[in-house]
Amino acid sequence: MRRYSVILWPLIAQVFACLVVLSTRPRPEVQLSVQESAGLSLVYILMVFGTAALMVYLVRRGRIRIIRAIIGIFFVYSTFVSLDTLLHSFLRVPWPMELVLSIIVAWLSFRRDLLGNVAKSLLSASLAYLFVVFFNDLFLYFLLGGLALYDAYSVFKGPLSELLMVSREDPLEPLMVFHGEVSMGVGDVFCYSLAAAVSVRSLPPQLAAIPLIVLNLGIVFTISALYRYRRSLPGLTIPVLLWLALQLPLSLLV
Repeated sequence: MRRYSVILWPLIAQVFACLVVLSTRPRPEVQLSVQESAGLSLVYILMVFGTAALMVYLVRRGRIRIIRAIIGIFFVYSTFVSLDTLLHSFLRVPWPMELVLSIIVAWLSFRRDLLGNVAKSLLSASLAYLFVVFFNDLFLYFLLGGLALYDAYSVFKGPLSELLMVSREDPLEPLMVFHGEVSMGVGDVFCYSLAAAVSVRSLPPQLAAIPLIVLNLGIVFTISALYRYRRSLPGLTIPVLLWLALQLPLSLLV
């Protein structure tokens, strides 16, 4: 079982996201139609693709420091925005203190040890909560489904596969959680947390447990395949599509 222990970090992120959602019961501030959800989710996926393509270009030019600076700015900004939304639900915190906390989390996220994994897991969960606060379930279904499909393309044919080929060192190491021999992308942990938060918000607890169990079984299956084939595999495709296969029909019953 030790080889599957990397699942500890997405589990921590999911539990944190679920507890916050259960505590605050957020209602989405933006209600998007089917067409709007599909269009905006496509915009987000294209942004992910563009960022990955930029990373490939910078790696080819040997600009590793620029990549790390971009990641650092992303960590500080996303932590500040998500912390502001999260803390506002419980207490008033001055923005300078939120900024200091964001910088600390960003600094810890560059570590490869226990503290780094904890920081990235909590950041992923906080960012997932931010999306749940702002967007309705329909948009989040489109977004997660689209990212699951894009992840398969990116790993096998897209920018991520090229990144793995052109880089001798891993320039995206700050965007990974590490445990034993296995690493997992922060983006994957974020999506797992977002899926968990959506289930808890939209379904009664006894029903929400069903897609969440399937989601985590999909993660375990993906880790097992990673050990079997000894190559990079998409972390979202199987877990998220399995989650959607149960989440969607259950949400129609409520």
